[in-house]
Amino acid sequence: MNLRLIIFFLFFLITVSGHCQRKQLDSLSQAVKAYNQLPSEKQKDTSYINLINKYVLANYYVSNDTVSHYANKSLKLSREIKYIKGEIESLINLGFYESESGNYDKGISYIEKAFSHAKRINSFKHMLLCYSNFATIYDYAGNIKKSVESSLKAIRLAEDRPNKTRDELLYLSLVYENLGLTYGMQREYDKALDFLIKAKEINEKTDSKLAQAQTLSNIASFQLKVNEFEKGMENVEKSIPMFIELGYKDWLAFAYKVKGELFVEMNEYEKALDIFMQSLLIYEKVEDKREKTSLLNDIAKTYCGMQEFDLAKSYADDAMELAKELNSFEDIKECSKTLYLIAKKTLDYENALVFHELFKNYNDSIFNHENTKSVAAHEAQMSFIAMENQLKLDSHKQLSKQRLFIYLSTGGVIILLTILFFTQRSRKVERKLNGLLANKNHDLKKREQELQELNETKNKFFSIIAHDLRAPIGSLNSLIDLLKDNQISAKDFMQFAPKLSEQVKSISFTLNNLLVWGQAQMKGANSRPSKIDLQLICADTINLLKELASKKKILIKNIIPDKAIVFADHDHVNLVFRNIINNAIKFTPETGLIEIYGTELEKHWKVEIRDSGIGMSQKAIDTILSDKTQFDSTYGTNNEKGTGLGLNLCKEMIKKNHGKLWIKSEIGKGTSFFFTLPKK
Repeated sequence: MNLRLIIFFLFFLITVSGHCQRKQLDSLSQAVKAYNQLPSEKQKDTSYINLINKYVLANYYVSNDTVSHYANKSLKLSREIKYIKGEIESLINLGFYESESGNYDKGISYIEKAFSHAKRINSFKHMLLCYSNFATIYDYAGNIKKSVESSLKAIRLAEDRPNKTRDELLYLSLVYENLGLTYGMQREYDKALDFLIKAKEINEKTDSKLAQAQTLSNIASFQLKVNEFEKGMENVEKSIPMFIELGYKDWLAFAYKVKGELFVEMNEYEKALDIFMQSLLIYEKVEDKREKTSLLNDIAKTYCGMQEFDLAKSYADDAMELAKELNSFEDIKECSKTLYLIAKKTLDYENALVFHELFKNYNDSIFNHENTKSVAAHEAQMSFIAMENQLKLDSHKQLSKQRLFIYLSTGGVIILLTILFFTQRSRKVERKLNGLLANKNHDLKKREQELQELNETKNKFFSIIAHDLRAPIGSLNSLIDLLKDNQISAKDFMQFAPKLSEQVKSISFTLNNLLVWGQAQMKGANSRPSKIDLQLICADTINLLKELASKKKILIKNIIPDKAIVFADHDHVNLVFRNIINNAIKFTPETGLIEIYGTELEKHWKVEIRDSGIGMSQKAIDTILSDKTQFDSTYGTNNEKGTGLGLNLCKEMIKKNHGKLWIKSEIGKGTSFFFTLPKK
């Protein structure tokens, strides 16, 4: 199956696999006929050239005249439009045609031209294909040495190329397969199996069904030779369904034949005969006389093993007739051996002697011929290894010229390196210590800066608190002293009561924020989440701040839907609502509007507190949302003053409860504070 393997492999690579061979040929034939109807100028197209090259491949072993005609036509068209790829494939097809016609030298000449073009355009896959064709044609010409050398050169070329494409890997697999079959023909089955297994690994990597099936059946045929019957049976059983699926009948017949031979070796003659007959039915329709001859002889041997000598002799005679027609030494030898055994078993000693002499003559002739080819194969491999060794030797000689100087200076260099080692080691330790010290200094400076910033924040904060608390407390104290000294009446004191109440509430609001902030700074704002209703918390906050809002005639609308349940800390959320709504009242002018919305998201509730106030700039928004603690505060629309602490607390509380805070605002058009809280 050596050359047949290559042909089907090439056809698989260039055409679409998975269809029946007959359908491929018919489809290509129709496409070629359609193109042939076009004017000659329109045929000068790469698509047409590629099509007829595929058509030529499909006609291998079908019509040599078609191969010759279209290969020459493709070559002519490719040269006219300077299509190098088409020219390479045309030359390869012509090389096949000449080799099939027995003109091996002419076939080699065509492949050499194709290789020259492939090398010039640096087409790796075409170079591999040319090497494979060299190997095949040299093999058929009897020059095993050059055949093996060609395969080894292809392998060497492929090993030096990284990141091979799928097609390139398949061509490399083909080379390994070809080399394995060549060694198998020399009866070096172990080496043949080594190369076939390499091909199998590549085929699995490329996920090529046809290539896998062909390699498995060939591996099985050689495992038969080395008595690995179970492994051989396992591999051929894997290949058969693939050939059936892909529609390759000749390969299916071959796989059946190998399976039958395995059954014979295991003395399961009934099973062997059944599978041989399936193979024979296919070979009656497929033109492959060489494999059919081998199959008929296998059937004869099977009947002989079953003691049915008349049937055995009938099939052996048919096999011998085909073998002589093919002038195949190997098949004549095997058929002679079978006929000798049949004659011996039936006590026909006269014919037994005749066939034994015939077998001996052919066996001696083939043995000597095979030995010569085997030696040639080894010579090729040794020659190739010798070339590589020569390159290494030349490199070694070049290096040897420098060795004398190296040996003489080694002692001094070792001493110098020793000194340098200890010096560098000392410097390395010193650099390491300096690095550690520098890191420590950097950390200290960083922490010093952080402490300084915290201290400045603390000082600024207490300065603001002291200023904002001193005035209302001082006013309250003064009024109480006046009342106590009877300098004002109780009636006059009550006139100041609303103002004092407002100031006391402001102080209470500020002190509450201060307490929460202080706890967060000392031990973190620990969150104790539970299920809470946003609509209720919002309503409580509005009720708490309604007096402050009514003074500015501001309307506050709670538009949060019922049952807006979140999982968060009640006190934290209450503080957020209070501070943001208080802030909205502060910066909304009289008769303004504040609206609180709640929107349900997939995993969160989103709250929007929108006011019709004075708005703020993007710079102010960025300052509020920055990671740093800010205590900048501006006066409200009625000169209300705050500490700036509230929004800092809102950021921290929302973050602690796994939410997010953001702001949208435009000067003169109001502000919207948004925050989210998780449902679970």
